[in-house]
Amino acid sequence: MKTAMFYGEKDIRVEEMPDPIPAPGEVLVQIKSAGICGSDLHNYRGNRPRTGDIPWRQGHELAGEVVGLGDGVSKLAVGQRVAIEAKHLLGCGHCRDCKTGSYHICETRGIRNGVRQASYGFSELDVVVQENARLIPDHISYDGAALLDCYAVSVHAAHISPAGPDDTVVILGAGTIGITMGQIAKAFGAGRVIMVSTRREPLQVALQMNATDEIVVTSKIDPVEGVMALTNGDGGAVVYETVGGNDQLIAQCMTMSRRGGDVCIIGSFTQPQQVPTDLGMQRELSLKWSNSYSSFNGIGEAQTALELMSRGLLDVSGIITHHYPIDDIKEGFSVADDKRNSGAIKVIITP
Repeated sequence: MKTAMFYGEKDIRVEEMPDPIPAPGEVLVQIKSAGICGSDLHNYRGNRPRTGDIPWRQGHELAGEVVGLGDGVSKLAVGQRVAIEAKHLLGCGHCRDCKTGSYHICETRGIRNGVRQASYGFSELDVVVQENARLIPDHISYDGAALLDCYAVSVHAAHISPAGPDDTVVILGAGTIGITMGQIAKAFGAGRVIMVSTRREPLQVALQMNATDEIVVTSKIDPVEGVMALTNGDGGAVVYETVGGNDQLIAQCMTMSRRGGDVCIIGSFTQPQQVPTDLGMQRELSLKWSNSYSSFNGIGEAQTALELMSRGLLDVSGIITHHYPIDDIKEGFSVADDKRNSGAIKVIITP
């Protein structure tokens, strides 16, 4: 099979390797769609140089068709269409966090039987533990199913920092997670959503997809001033940070939060952040981190996202902007990395 091998930063090569064989309890999946996540770009940009195994494989936003079964698989059959919950979120199954359903913060998350687990969506085939493969109805495309990971991340954040019908939500960022966060917040009953971004184009997409009610374009106005003007000086009841990266955005989110509000950090930062503790104390803010997803009240957050998608409450149409075959994955990463010029939101690789 073909697979993308990552040698560090922009050195990506498509190589041949033997087809994987599903172990007991696993299924073999022919990958139909795999999204390039913002976290996939950290090493590509040189922000987080890889240590350890080089080259490596990756791709954790994926969906496909079951084409093989390992021993003991009883819940799936060959030919079924599935969305995949990433293998790096597997918990040990025995610790306190796993037993309470919070396997996403398991101390040994992503390690099973002493072996590091990962999904390889940027390949023609991948093996998946059967409990991480979720059946998708015919009306959900493989592209939409590949975004299940992004929607589940947003479901988790909405559980951590919920917003009600009388609340204004502010979302910093209009990338994939920003847009999915807006849709999930509205599906969960938030009264009003304001989205903030440096570029107008993805904000317009967010408006068209019912992911936000109002927008703030920071190339035209200071982001805090823009939010405060739209909220009569109150700020957001919940501010979701979805950008991460190098800028000092936690402080910015705190400044645009209302008194007694929540600031929920979803983005992954590559530089230490300065937190204005005096402002946090003055406004009695709750600063929370949202890390991936797992379950809530016994229900899988990926399953919650899938049900909302199945009911037509989540519109994926405008998020996916580019497709590339696996042979052109290097170009796909280049386009995903240069969103300002390419106009990309979500780039999909189709192995």
